Order: sequence, then structure tokens, then C-alpha cells
Amino acid sequence: MMLELTHAALDDLRSIRAYTLERWGSNQEQVYLDKLYRTFEWIRKDSSPFRFRHDLFPNCQIAGEGKHVILFRLKADTLQIVRVLHRAMDFKRHFPAD
Repeated sequence: MMLELTHAALDDLRSIRAYTLERWGSNQEQVYLDKLYRTFEWIRKDSSPFRFRHDLFPNCQIAGEGKHVILFRLKADTLQIVRVLHRAMDFKRHFPAD
């Protein structure tokens, strides 16, 4: 299964990276990003344990990692990471229009 990150997800990761780097330093920034990407790989291998949130967008599933929630969907043979949001955010305000 291929991995695709939307532009919004890439922007989310850039923001997470910048904040973590500024707040906690380069070592923690790398550790946290590695954890997020390991979770992407876990999802890619088996998305079945993760719950659905159809109220956010079609076929939406969510996975937690640290203080963030990965919002994703499967599209044919592709895992699409749609957003990576802080768990305290109002997810409905950040889901894609399509």
C-alpha cells in the first residue's frame, strides 16, 4: 500500500516540527517525527484497529500518537494521511471539503 500525505497534512507536520524544535530542541523534534512516521507505517500495514469518524469526512479513521491525532482514509491501494491535528483541536473545523 502506498502512502500519500495531503498538502494539509504536510503543513501540519511542518508546524509540529517547528513548534517541537523551538520548544524542545532538535533531538525531541526528531524523536517525535519518527514516532508519527512509525504510526503511519503501522496504519499502512493494518488499519483495522483504528476507529472510524464518518462525521468528519467519508471513510475517515483516526489514530493517536502523542498529543496528536492522525486523520486518514484508505483510497484503493493508498493510505492517505489527510491531517495531523493536536488532540485538543476541534477536528470538524479542519477536515477537507471533499
